[in-house]
Amino acid sequence: MRYDDAPARPADDRPDSSEVERLRALIAEGKLSQRAAARELGVDERTFRYWCSGDHSPPAMAFRALDPGVRHRENLRRTIRDNQQRIEMLTSGTMTVGFGPGLGTVQNAAVEAARLRRRNQELRSILRQEEAFERRQRAFFEMHQQFLPQGNGCPSCESIARFDAADQEWREAKEEAEQIIREIRAGLL
Repeated sequence: MRYDDAPARPADDRPDSSEVERLRALIAEGKLSQRAAARELGVDERTFRYWCSGDHSPPAMAFRALDPGVRHRENLRRTIRDNQQRIEMLTSGTMTVGFGPGLGTVQNAAVEAARLRRRNQELRSILRQEEAFERRQRAFFEMHQQFLPQGNGCPSCESIARFDAADQEWREAKEEAEQIIREIRAGLL
């Protein structure tokens, strides 16, 4: 069911102003118009305008889908998938590359496939680092929540262990990305 087909919400179910401000901030941060944001979410423009005006509460998925970090990671995944499809087509011979007399040679296809494989390696490294950093941040906040007034003043062994594991994962992903950067700078790629 599309959101514009959903039944109208009662008038007393209006979002608070912070929800509307957050939605508008995400649109601005993503450099989107309301029309573009509505298309991105697959909702009717009118529905999106209602959300931005505070007439209706936007669903939680709208905030997540418009988050620039989430959009960036999804674009990385999409690029990796597209590159992988091109690699498969190049290696199977269903796609050719080049121009002039070199058009469609096996060597050109092999060079392009190798370039795309390396690019995917770089993109996967960036994606791993970003996802590991996000997990590290969640573990950090979970651990520090236990210090706050509603906590008991001391983090649990489990929350410390989760943070340590997430921190180690992030450090390994970061080192992998830094190795790729060193190779690029050394002209090895």
